[in-house]
Amino acid sequence: MPKKDKGKEWTPPEFDELEFMKKEMRAAKSTIIVVLWTLPAALISFGLTLAGVAVVAGFAGIGMMFLLKWILPLLKVDISVYKRKDWIGHGATFFFSWLAFWILLLNPPFADLTNPVILSVSVDSIPRQCGLVMESNATAAVSVRAGDNVAVTLVKAGALDLTPQGGTWVGNLPKGADYSIVAYDGAGHASVPCLLQLR
Repeated sequence: MPKKDKGKEWTPPEFDELEFMKKEMRAAKSTIIVVLWTLPAALISFGLTLAGVAVVAGFAGIGMMFLLKWILPLLKVDISVYKRKDWIGHGATFFFSWLAFWILLLNPPFADLTNPVILSVSVDSIPRQCGLVMESNATAAVSVRAGDNVAVTLVKAGALDLTPQGGTWVGNLPKGADYSIVAYDGAGHASVPCLLQLR
């Protein structure tokens, strides 16, 4: 019985190394431009956040992303061959890079937008909640622990400045008065007051 003729064996198409390298170089160039474009976008968002319009800052950053359609051709990037997946890829690269730079700028050492917090208050070495405290002595030894994303620079009890001592702020407060305990950082931000009523 005669053997069936076998069809021609499949051979892969010839690999064009030069064209592949050109394509990869174009992709790398456009990605670098997209990441660099996030820097002014992050600076604009940072400035708007400091101005107190964080929502506008977010929309401004996203608006800068849509300008890529005009920025890339200005910088000699051929976008005529781009498909939807290319734009989605560049959009994702822009969005996450812009978000990372924006968040970085909103934190020390570039900015300090966080208020300090009072962590604990002790009266005569006994932890207390803010509010009314019955004191048997003429003065109460008050100890305050406060925290901040950079550093607490001052803690006040009413008009009195407490003294820093080993990570806490201490002072002797005469009873029969109300004291609003507030922590401050170097940028002038203040914590939520803790009202201490010594009776």
